[in-house]
Amino acid sequence: MMWRITKFFWQLCLLRESPANLPSSTFATAAVFFVYLLIGVSSAALRRPEESLTAFTGTLVVSVAMQIVITLLLLEFKGARGRFQQTWMALLGASSIISIFLILLTMLFLNVESDTVRTFADSAIWICIGWWLAIAGYIYHKAVDISVLQGSVIAFVIEFMSLVLALSLFPR
Repeated sequence: MMWRITKFFWQLCLLRESPANLPSSTFATAAVFFVYLLIGVSSAALRRPEESLTAFTGTLVVSVAMQIVITLLLLEFKGARGRFQQTWMALLGASSIISIFLILLTMLFLNVESDTVRTFADSAIWICIGWWLAIAGYIYHKAVDISVLQGSVIAFVIEFMSLVLALSLFPR
């Protein structure tokens, strides 16, 4: 069962699936959210071990809250509020897949001495971030019938606003 779910999110990351094919169930959304939280907390702990649990948990909460609020507002504006669970689950699942790649690349960047490998890892990190914006744009495109570019801009604004708010609330 987990393999099918992982495969679905991988296909979503390749822009071959639609969030409409996800179940609109609270249990499924909660399960994907739990996995997302595990990956998010693990990622933050590995990247910034000196940071307190409160700081990176708070940052994660701010990010999730911002994503929920803006996604709900967008869906409400477009008259598609009933698609929230599927849309949000798609965003969480795809983000979890991309986060795994980012964890591996960040660990490579932080723990390797070779400048060539560090440059590769840094470039790959930026490619993953761009890939995430394309995926999120695609998810919003499918959910509310906007262009992929508009969806990507919305995803970027969500990430940027989350970062600014998190840094304001939890200064480093």
